[in-house]
Amino acid sequence: MKINKLTDYSIVIMTNMVIKDEQAMYTAKELSEVTDIPLPTVTRILKMLSGEKLLESQRGPQGGYSLAKNAENISVAEVIEAMEGPIALTECASDDCGCAFEPSCVVGKPWQKINKAVNEVLQNINLAEMSVKDESQNLLKLTNIQEMGI
Repeated sequence: MKINKLTDYSIVIMTNMVIKDEQAMYTAKELSEVTDIPLPTVTRILKMLSGEKLLESQRGPQGGYSLAKNAENISVAEVIEAMEGPIALTECASDDCGCAFEPSCVVGKPWQKINKAVNEVLQNINLAEMSVKDESQNLLKLTNIQEMGI
């Protein structure tokens, strides 16, 4: 699984908003300067995230973008889904993939379990945790994958 560059940038932008001041309003230009992401790309991402209700936008001279909710309440999965749609590692990851091999396929259910585990991990990591400089402090440990039923 590899997220696209816009999705990666969106997580970088939102994490930087949390690091600087989670409650503040930011312009696209400010976020571009802080992240070194080109301004047209930042503008596009901010509009997409605003459209998906992860950011709020305000027009005018004092306008800009702010987080729509607390960083603890925005998961990495939400950001990925806002940018790319539902998280699915393969076509088999859904209950009804519509594949011609589905009736005789033996890997569909295992792929669904794997997809569910990946989705749960991404749901359990939020922007507040992504903004912690020492990731060993707060990020979910992946050592007990068997507890997830895989």
